[in-house]
Amino acid sequence: MKDGLRFVDSDMHIMEPVDLFDRYLDPRFKDRVTTTVGADSRPRRGTIVIDGLPTTMDAELQQYRKRNRPGVAHSTQPLSGSRLADTGRLDFAIERKYNAEAQVMGMAIEGVDIAVLYPTTGLSLIARDNLDPRLSLALCQAYNNWIHEFCQYSPERLKFVAMLPVHDVHLACRELVRCVKELGAVGSFIRPNLVNGHYWHSNYWDPLYTVHEELDVTWGFHEGTGAWYSYFNELYGENRFYRHVASHWIEMQQALIAMIIGGVFEFHPKLRVGFLEAQNSWAPGLLSRIEWDYPQYRDSHAPYLSLMPREYFRRNCWAAVEGSEPEIEATAGLIGADRMCISTDYPHFDSNFPYVSTNLLKNVPREIAAQIFMGGAHLYAFTESDFRKADQAVAKLGGIPAGG
Repeated sequence: MKDGLRFVDSDMHIMEPVDLFDRYLDPRFKDRVTTTVGADSRPRRGTIVIDGLPTTMDAELQQYRKRNRPGVAHSTQPLSGSRLADTGRLDFAIERKYNAEAQVMGMAIEGVDIAVLYPTTGLSLIARDNLDPRLSLALCQAYNNWIHEFCQYSPERLKFVAMLPVHDVHLACRELVRCVKELGAVGSFIRPNLVNGHYWHSNYWDPLYTVHEELDVTWGFHEGTGAWYSYFNELYGENRFYRHVASHWIEMQQALIAMIIGGVFEFHPKLRVGFLEAQNSWAPGLLSRIEWDYPQYRDSHAPYLSLMPREYFRRNCWAAVEGSEPEIEATAGLIGADRMCISTDYPHFDSNFPYVSTNLLKNVPREIAAQIFMGGAHLYAFTESDFRKADQAVAKLGGIPAGG
């Protein structure tokens, strides 16, 4: 708990081990995946190359970027964890190589009861068009098998969402079923970038939406930066600052427009969707814009819609904050604090860890903070039984309730 309030971290990150694919990837595909090694021939953090292409375009796009003055890098971790690591706030995790013990320690520091874990490198791992579906599946299975084992350190408190081979929707359905039924996944994560040109309202995705409904698990949109298939690369080139700002908001807006106007929520009324790590003050303005055009276009272009856009959002959607945004209270008044959740974004470079939960309590009235802390529970369908099990897990490990 945090200050006596239940707290679900709807989007906490892990740092994948450098030897993940050495240990978990199907041997038939290992010659198609190249990882960075040091002078000692052992794996180290760096760009992963798949079928001859790096998993992110950042390195290539920034080939001309130079420091404007000599500088000393205090961390070997590019972006993820780097600036935060320099403050010393991640020393406990670095010393433990970001293992599951460190994950639970981070949760205790922030006051998190249950955390839903998202990847770091994995956000860009299959983020390209035309990837061989079988290779896509093998990469996803390797990650999913590893994160499942990672969560076994404290399965009542550590939950995960599955990486899906979206290059073949039927393989994605099968992998989601496996991960939920055999490994305990509570949903999936998908970047809002279009895959092979398939819009989010395309019939192509219907089987996957349906399986999410039938399994009663969450579809989590989570953007990153530097994906090969992102059109922001062409628009903004090597300026990562530009791309990072634009992608995290605009890709989410595009996805929400498609899900509402394209009828995804009309035809999949039980689908729960989280819009994560993009703040959420964009949501009320976008909903107002859709509703502005609704009377002019509904009958001619979307006659299947039976609800107002805001009604679909309040039935199907949650959007995350990171605690310190000045617009949180105003946004809660427009879309409802009960449709909001919170992400610590631990241990990434732009996270406010370990002050995320403290910032939220300082930023908004306690009753609003309470709803936001619990938003992840509703997004992922956690119940009071799940919280009791989490409390028991804390006691079993010999600790005190997180943030209690």
